[in-house]
Amino acid sequence: MRKAKPKSLMREVAYERFKAQLFKRNLSPGQFVSQGELCALLEVPLGPTREALKRLEAENLVRLIPQRGIQIADIGVTLIHEAFEFRVVIEGAAVRRFAQTASDEALVTLERNTTEILRRLDGGSNEDPKLIDAALQVDWGMHDQMVDSMHNHIIMAAHRQNFDKIRMIRLHGRSPRYLPLAMEEHLKVIAALKSRDPERAAAALQDHLKSAEHRALGL
Repeated sequence: MRKAKPKSLMREVAYERFKAQLFKRNLSPGQFVSQGELCALLEVPLGPTREALKRLEAENLVRLIPQRGIQIADIGVTLIHEAFEFRVVIEGAAVRRFAQTASDEALVTLERNTTEILRRLDGGSNEDPKLIDAALQVDWGMHDQMVDSMHNHIIMAAHRQNFDKIRMIRLHGRSPRYLPLAMEEHLKVIAALKSRDPERAAAALQDHLKSAEHRALGL
């Protein structure tokens, strides 16, 4: 007889499955769902789903509204601005540190991977799902690598929670056509990192994040 999974494990399963459904676009920003509908979608019992919802609400991915149900976080000007403002603060500190501590090999690898993705984007279709996924992995990977270099688990966890919101913004608003421009901006950040000048690196990153926010807002 198969043992039932512990409630704490099922809560984590519900949490991860919710995010997976969100990023697969099976849940839409602003959408209302009932607890029963969510349990069926996640294939998780009501108890662990309710526990997961508390965490998701704390992370501002859902709102629990009496008499109406569960609302998936909506994407508006405030969310976009706050998510990018957070990135400027956290990643600004990270890129200054990274400019001083990153190995030459790490920077060469970042530059090579970014240049290769840009070449593929320029020579192929920006609508190719596999190419888009590869480009996003390179994109997000650079930002994660900079933040991880701080070796601060509180900052790293907060960064990843905020990146869930950035993924929502990207998936439900921005065209893949922005990717070549984002990669070009990454190359400018990498060039600044290779100069080993923390303030130059921070300025290049801030320019990139400002452009990314404008793209998210449709400006």
